[in-house]
Amino acid sequence: MIKNEIEMYKQNLKLSEKKEKTITQYENYILEFVEFSGIENKEDITKEKLIAFKDYMQEQYKVNTVNIKITILNAFIEFLGLDNTYKLKHLKKQQRATIENVLSQNDYERLLRIAKARNKITMYYLMQTLAETGIRISELQYITVEAVKKGKAVFDSKGTVERKALITKKLQKELLKYCQENGITKGIIFSSKNGNVLDTAYIYREIQWIAGQARINKKKAHPHSFRHLFAKNYLANPKHNIVDLRNLLGHKDISTTEIYLQKSEKELRETLEI
Repeated sequence: MIKNEIEMYKQNLKLSEKKEKTITQYENYILEFVEFSGIENKEDITKEKLIAFKDYMQEQYKVNTVNIKITILNAFIEFLGLDNTYKLKHLKKQQRATIENVLSQNDYERLLRIAKARNKITMYYLMQTLAETGIRISELQYITVEAVKKGKAVFDSKGTVERKALITKKLQKELLKYCQENGITKGIIFSSKNGNVLDTAYIYREIQWIAGQARINKKKAHPHSFRHLFAKNYLANPKHNIVDLRNLLGHKDISTTEIYLQKSEKELRETLEI
């Protein structure tokens, strides 16, 4: 189990005479990756998951912070005895997040079609929820029957400005239909048998499997990529603006949101070919 590996790593840090505060920081940064990727064992770690986490960090933190987290994560990877190819490259000082390997609308629609055709009904509705609200995978717990009926989900702000996800009438109708068909009358919609939100690792594996069936590049197919798709689609509407998107995504700094004004290399190439 990965938690056992983390405990062993903490003991190793103590023997290296690291301060308790430093050890706690290391543990928290590693656990952030574990929670994001949903891994349970070191065998679950893949370069694709690490890169997806790096993309996520670039959206959340400044370059210096991202590089500190990468250093700690790389040290843990080395401790686990994984190949050096797993290690992440540090960001350059002025490097900004990129929007390469982002799902296109066509990719998304194909994922939905395949999910429905392969009877992955829960994932069919879950992917719609991620793509049409822009929420993070960790925020799925706030998508409840009660929230859907209200047309918005309010998140635990942890002392910051209140954040909420607006649920469109179209998505509201879809989710209420899913709830009715599955006997879900209250609480978390995408839950396990014990009532907890679906495990991140399970969601990740399901999306990867559906992407494989759909013959879509698996580097694009991770829970956070639907958030990118939401942002790109939002700004494609001339009536929408970057400030409103910032509020919807819950970014502290608007410069983080501005990445979605960029075009990917593929999109730029397509404009040149017209």
